Amino acid sequence: MKITTIFCSTLFAAFVAVSCSTNTNTAKLKPRTDVSISNQNWYLVTDSDVVKGLYNKEVSLIINETNSTVSGFSGCNNFNATLSKSNGAISFGNISETKMACPNLKEEQAFLSMLKNVNRYEVIGNELHLFKDNILLLTFKTT
Repeated sequence: MKITTIFCSTLFAAFVAVSCSTNTNTAKLKPRTDVSISNQNWYLVTDSDVVKGLYNKEVSLIINETNSTVSGFSGCNNFNATLSKSNGAISFGNISETKMACPNLKEEQAFLSMLKNVNRYEVIGNELHLFKDNILLLTFKTT
């Protein structure tokens, strides 16, 4: 129960913080869409903290531009999706996931719902910003 509470609180804080804040370190860098976002582990972050799910595992995704697919961990379950990407536009479709019974499924479904709504991206430094039009939905960081 404690892990669920921590995960839920962290995921909610991530959504609020990412949607409402600007990181001063990345504000100086020019957003890019001409860099590869493939074959890297992208970890969901709030400011600089990585969001963790069940068993303290990082919420993450891996994009494979060659196969037009995405896979990752959404807090409790693993997921797969199709990817469409071109000139700064990006979308995730046909999202499927494993069906583990977890106490934090509402937060996981919120995360996957946000992924479904993404239609634009920018890379700023080592961060991947996913947007719905001009609204920042999710921020991921790679190492």
